[in-house]
Amino acid sequence: MFEVRYPIRDDCTGREGVLRLAGGIWTGDVCGFEFTDTVYGLGGTATCDWRESRARLWIDEGVPSDPGAQALLDRISTLLLPFHRGAFRHLTQRDVRRCNGSHCDCPPPPAFASPPEPQARDVLLAQVLQIAAPQKLLDVGCSAGAVVQLLRERGIDAHGFDVCPDLAHGADAPAAPFVHSGALDAIPFGPEHGFDTLLALDVFEHIPEHQVGAMVAEFARLGVRRLVAQISLCEFQYAGHITLRPLSWWDRQLAPWFHRVVPRNQRDLAAAFDADPARYLRVYELASVPAAV
Repeated sequence: MFEVRYPIRDDCTGREGVLRLAGGIWTGDVCGFEFTDTVYGLGGTATCDWRESRARLWIDEGVPSDPGAQALLDRISTLLLPFHRGAFRHLTQRDVRRCNGSHCDCPPPPAFASPPEPQARDVLLAQVLQIAAPQKLLDVGCSAGAVVQLLRERGIDAHGFDVCPDLAHGADAPAAPFVHSGALDAIPFGPEHGFDTLLALDVFEHIPEHQVGAMVAEFARLGVRRLVAQISLCEFQYAGHITLRPLSWWDRQLAPWFHRVVPRNQRDLAAAFDADPARYLRVYELASVPAAV
């Protein structure tokens, strides 16, 4: 569950207020929200079935007859578009960088995603080490290489790649020799590099849906034994989150190569992340795949 507040203004009256969106609970293929506003007095719910083209809005409070109120409902639908098939189906990698707020093609310096706070990051990495016990790890979407360097300081042979073409110039100095530019559908490493673990922290939701199949095929090509991922499932408020799907959907995309498992320390994992499933690490292991696949 989460809550987001957006400032709103009626152009005719000049009245200002707030639009509140809260919820983010998946029930099968449908994600539910509630909304209220302080300008038009509207209140209701929104249901997002990713198989449909737009959200369905249900009005419980107020009368949306005012043109401004109708415009507000349209805005709610637009905000929730990332849940729906085809909304971002044909984005290029350049479009993805623009959505993520990155200006990698306009150096210097590249603008990477903001790293988590040090305390949260340390908890996260401790859980990665406990869950996966990696020996050689590849960090997908490594940004400037901070996680790569921290893992190397902990004795892990960590490497990374990021879509930013200027990574060689913008990476953190200690990590620079171990990170490379590359895309998820063209990973700049191969099975000969011997990675046993692939780490993807807040990456999957940034991948256009039509590239997910190629991404999974690249994971399989690498020959990694496990995949540790932190996946945003409903956080629509971030512009770069262009593929928001239920966890069961991601399970289907990763099959038949990988299947999700419950870590042995699941209870410790829940405690480490304050019982917030939006922050959980999901663990996938390499599945037995028939040679014909």
